[in-house]
Amino acid sequence: VRACSRAGPGADAMAAAAALSASAPAGAGSASFEMGPKPVLLNNPAGWSNVSRFTALALAKLANLERKVERSSASALGRALRRVEHRHLREAFTTLHRHSSLDTFMHARGQAEDMLQKLHCLVHSFDVEVDNLVENIVQSTLEEDDTASTYGRAAA
Repeated sequence: VRACSRAGPGADAMAAAAALSASAPAGAGSASFEMGPKPVLLNNPAGWSNVSRFTALALAKLANLERKVERSSASALGRALRRVEHRHLREAFTTLHRHSSLDTFMHARGQAEDMLQKLHCLVHSFDVEVDNLVENIVQSTLEEDDTASTYGRAAA
């Protein structure tokens, strides 16, 4: 059993099980089984072979369970990583959509501000033209009143 331990834990268990099952008595499989526990006698070869056979089988089952747990752990990690990747992808698309909407809004806002600036300039120039026109009308009306009053005093 010690010579097989250099090949690895799985090979050790398999080799021990094979070696011990070969040394089992030939009539052991066909004998009638008694109900109830039997004490394991370690002072004869059959007792030691039973203990070592049981140990080899237990180690083989343990190695299989370790492999199964390792595979299931790797697949669980893969599933978790896949979920994280999908979440990041969803967040990226949401952010892209939000920035796209924000960019559209900013572009429309810029156009509206440009239009308001042009309208402000138009209203300001109209105010200046109207102010000049109103001032000219008021000035001409005052001049007419002055000339009319000057002619009215001269005639009286």
